[in-house]
Formats: sequence, C-alpha cells, structure tokens
Amino acid sequence: MNDIAARTATVRGIELGRARPEIIVPLVGDDHEALLAQADAAVATPARILEWRIDRFRPDLEDAEEHRESVLSSLSPLRAALGPDKALLATYRTAAEGGGRQPRDTDLAILLEALMGSRRAGTQSQVDLIDVETSRSPEMVSRVIATAHRNGVVIIGSHHDLEGTGDEDELIERMRAQRALGADVPKIAVTPHSARDVLTLLSASLTVAAEGQGPHIAIAMGSLGVVSRVSAETFGSAATFASVGRGSAPGQLEADDVALMLERLRP
Repeated sequence: MNDIAARTATVRGIELGRARPEIIVPLVGDDHEALLAQADAAVATPARILEWRIDRFRPDLEDAEEHRESVLSSLSPLRAALGPDKALLATYRTAAEGGGRQPRDTDLAILLEALMGSRRAGTQSQVDLIDVETSRSPEMVSRVIATAHRNGVVIIGSHHDLEGTGDEDELIERMRAQRALGADVPKIAVTPHSARDVLTLLSASLTVAAEGQGPHIAIAMGSLGVVSRVSAETFGSAATFASVGRGSAPGQLEADDVALMLERLRP
C-alpha cells in the first residue's frame, strides 16, 4: 500500500520512489500459453514488476463478459508463475491511449474490480498494482481507486499522449491532478517530435520529483524518447518500461540492456 511517511509506494517489498528506478516488463501474450511463456522469460530478467497488458489478451473475445472470465481464469496461474518476489501490475490500455480495446467504463470497472477482489482474508491480493487511465470518466476513476485502496492495491494513474508532448506546466499539472485523484503513482507518457520535447518531459519530471509528494513515472515514447527510459533516476522517475521479446510501446529496450544502462548512469 502507499507509504505516506516515506513517500514511496511499496509492493512485495519493492519501494517505488526509493533508490534506482524499477524496471517494468509488459506481458503481451495473446492467449494463456503465450502469456505464461513470456512470464517465464520475464522472471529471468532483473525486472521486479511485470505488467499484464490485459487489453492484448484474447483479442478473439469481443464480448466483455467472456473476455473478463478468460482473464480471471489465467490470473492464478500467472501469479504462480511470477513467484512471491515479483509484483504484478494489471493494465487495460484502451484504444484511445494506444491499447487494443475500447471498453465501456462500466465493463472496465467491473473487470479491474474483479482482479482486485482476488484478495482473500489474511492473504495478499494476486494483483499488486492496477493502472487506471485518469482521462476516463471521473466516476469510473474514483470507483476503481477506492476499490484498490480497500484491497491494498497500488494505483498507477496514467495518461498517454499519442500526438505530442504539451508544455511543461501542463505535464506538471496533470501529474499533480492524478495524485489529487488518489493515484499512488502518477504516470505520463508523451510522444516527442524533437529533442526539446524530451527536455520538456524530463524537466517536468524533475519538478514533480522535487515536490516530494511521492513517486511518479514520466516517459517519452519512440526513438527520440529512449533517453528518458535509461535516465529515469537522474530525472526523478520511479520506474521505466523495458521489453522481453514483444514490447508494448514504441521505444522500449530489452530489460537486460536497460538494467545495465540504469546502473552505469546512476548519478
């Protein structure tokens, strides 16, 4: 759960916002077997947080209820494959922000709540973190955040700009607003069109980090933004995303390479 005193967010002994940024590896297998095969490969990397991209899972199932049942049936085997020391982040990226599906808010809330409701009395939830896009309806976002905090699940409140970067003040205010909504870890990802756009993202990240209100994630996507993925610690971002095999966003590097660069670029 969120650690207010230390201004970190802690899952399975992993503190987001302290020391070296965490590496998050997306799992994008489109069926049960592919998901577990990628999970096995990801467990062998230095990444301590694995992100299940639920929107990429079972693209053949268009019905929301059938898709939800398939997701929930794969949750326990996936959790077992990760072992006790790896944290599981569940993400449903919608088409509006670069994902594979465009669900209704109600269906999305039901699915995310069902994932978090896997916690049994006296046990940890099988899902440690949940991503919620903060551009969705305020009612849906508030509902998911409240459910997460009741279940001891850390919320990543995310926004992905697929067109550009925006100005620095806009990025800073967006992350502040995400935190005000209850996100434990605000996240922004932008699409730079110039090196100066990358500098804008990094400067915004530094400003938010200096406020000391808790961890955040700030990423510039694409080839121009690669530097933001390996210089996260210098510019205050608590995590970066890297791939094992198939990635989930443009500009992702292999997890082993990112781990090496993070270590060599430590300030």
